[in-house]
Amino acid sequence: MLCQICKKKEAAITFTKVVGGQKTEIHLCKDCASIFSDKFSIFPLPQFDINDLLAGLLNAIDLYHKEEGVIPGKKIECSNCHLTYDEFKQSGKLGCSVCYRDFREQLTPLLRRLHGNSEHVGKIPRQSKSKLNKIRKIKQLRKELQELVLQEEYEKAAKTRDEILKLEGVLKKKNAK
Repeated sequence: MLCQICKKKEAAITFTKVVGGQKTEIHLCKDCASIFSDKFSIFPLPQFDINDLLAGLLNAIDLYHKEEGVIPGKKIECSNCHLTYDEFKQSGKLGCSVCYRDFREQLTPLLRRLHGNSEHVGKIPRQSKSKLNKIRKIKQLRKELQELVLQEEYEKAAKTRDEILKLEGVLKKKNAK
């Protein structure tokens, strides 16, 4: 794809802007992107590094919390690899899989800002697709069940509960095999 400004060189950088659910993309070559580097202070162009972006976002979140009067708590450390949250903020890299659990409270808002969600909803491996679809369906049915009970529609709630139990039974049988 060609740069949308000079229309001569191959686009190397894509800027995506989402406003009110409308997504706009701008594709730029490195030369044209460097013209706008002062407008995008989060990361320097054209030497873009995802770790710099992540560290910048983490610092921005901390700055926001300080402005809002949120007092930072004690130093958080991974129980497995002993990486501190401050070290993670500087490097942008987690030390191990346990870090996700130990830093969950801090990572959830960050993931929501970066991806719009804190749960993975991307591609599913073929062998797991059926199981994951059933788990998602159960989750959706539980929400429906809560709404039905609040609306005092007990007959529909009973049918929804039975459907949940049926799906959970199918999952248990597959796990037993």
